[in-house]
Amino acid sequence: MRSISKLTAALVIAGYAALAHAGFPEELVKRFPAAQGAKIQPSIPGFWSVVKGSEVFFVRDDFSVLITGNVIDLRTKQNLTQALEQANRPKIDVAQLNLKDAIRFGSGSRKLYVFSDPDCPYCRRLDGELTQLKDVTVYIFPFPLAQLHPNAPGVSEAVWCQSDRAAAWAKYQDLARDGFSGPPLDADPEADYKKRSARLISSWRDYLHSRRQPDQPTCENPIARNLAFGEKWSINGTPALIFEDGTLVPGLTPTARIEAQLTQSHANLTASK
Repeated sequence: MRSISKLTAALVIAGYAALAHAGFPEELVKRFPAAQGAKIQPSIPGFWSVVKGSEVFFVRDDFSVLITGNVIDLRTKQNLTQALEQANRPKIDVAQLNLKDAIRFGSGSRKLYVFSDPDCPYCRRLDGELTQLKDVTVYIFPFPLAQLHPNAPGVSEAVWCQSDRAAAWAKYQDLARDGFSGPPLDADPEADYKKRSARLISSWRDYLHSRRQPDQPTCENPIARNLAFGEKWSINGTPALIFEDGTLVPGLTPTARIEAQLTQSHANLTASK
């Protein structure tokens, strides 16, 4: 669950003065300078929405109530919080993506760019969703998060060093699915994870050896560039999906939503030309 930001915490802790007036945005910024740059607009009756970065919350116009989390309009069944998040989600400049730093899958007319960690279980599940898409070219940018998955940088480099990178990436994902399926290898969850990870790396090395590769192939690779791109555009987790119009959708996403966003993004891009 996302933690409450310094701005939200300030609003909670400071205590609210019962003072309602038309200059709410100016008053909010005056009282809480961290709100500078936030998008502040009238929302549900008596409340203002405040959007800054990825955070959305609602403040009553007399500063007496703060609402965080999902706010649902029961008449329309619309999730107002989610709608604001999507409407204010920052756009990625896809022109800055170097497609030579990605592994290409498919040859469709629509484009989808995915920042993915080979050891991320949600990325692995996303791969299954991506295979169901039609008329799309998917570019996988290796994006290993070493602090979460220590083996991921080495795996990413080894995949990049193969003559058929797409096949190597798919092979590792297949080995990972096999390695993390079946009955527990140990009653202790942490020990079980370590044993499964060791078994996966052993199977991966067997694959590399079958191709006359060392345990850890090394070669010129784009991993550092991909990580730098992620830092520049605040891509902090995997998977992260970037669509043609620059829309960023983080996390595991079902096929139906990906398809809808692909259609919308492609239409947006076409209309802008």
